[in-house]
Amino acid sequence: MGVVAAALSIATACGGGAPTAPDGSATGNRLALTCSAPAILAGDLLVCRATGASADVAIATTWTSSDPNIAASQGPGVFVGKSEGQATVSATYGGQTVSTVVTVQLQDVLRATASASQGTFKVGTTATMWLQGFYGVASADSGTLTLVITDQSGMTVSASAPLTVPHGGDRYLVSTTFALAPGTTRVCRTGVLQIGSTTLTVVPDVSLVPCFDVTP
Repeated sequence: MGVVAAALSIATACGGGAPTAPDGSATGNRLALTCSAPAILAGDLLVCRATGASADVAIATTWTSSDPNIAASQGPGVFVGKSEGQATVSATYGGQTVSTVVTVQLQDVLRATASASQGTFKVGTTATMWLQGFYGVASADSGTLTLVITDQSGMTVSASAPLTVPHGGDRYLVSTTFALAPGTTRVCRTGVLQIGSTTLTVVPDVSLVPCFDVTP
């Protein structure tokens, strides 16, 4: 399989905690915890950083969440919002622990944070397109997420297999592979989240290359 680029959207959060420095960072004798904002949407990422006198802090720090059902650890300093509420995220290093509270807000939402593609985008060949981001489902027990590829006239060329996503929020990565038929001059990708009678769509911004020109 080709290389799938996965850039993470950082619309992240972190709020108060104790003790707190004037700039909003939690502090200890040698250990400090900083995060980027006071709240995140369910599905989005919270990125925190632990700093201290030792250069090994960032590597050796242990990260925990008081409630993984609200904010779940995704690796060193990274948490994903899962459901509405508040959770305390903590960093522990050298016998010291610093903590702060993150607020997670749940709403119906679909965002695109990264995209990738494979193929020459030439008539008669096969191409694959990916879309990555996060979703939130607040108004129903579940939703259905798909990646839709359309041509220059807006007609559907391909769609990924429907992905059922539960109430709450999380990350997603969807893809579809399709043949470039004669007459196709352009293909574009759109993420579609169906929640009951509500349809949410997201088109990647220009930096994520939403469309490709197709050569004869």
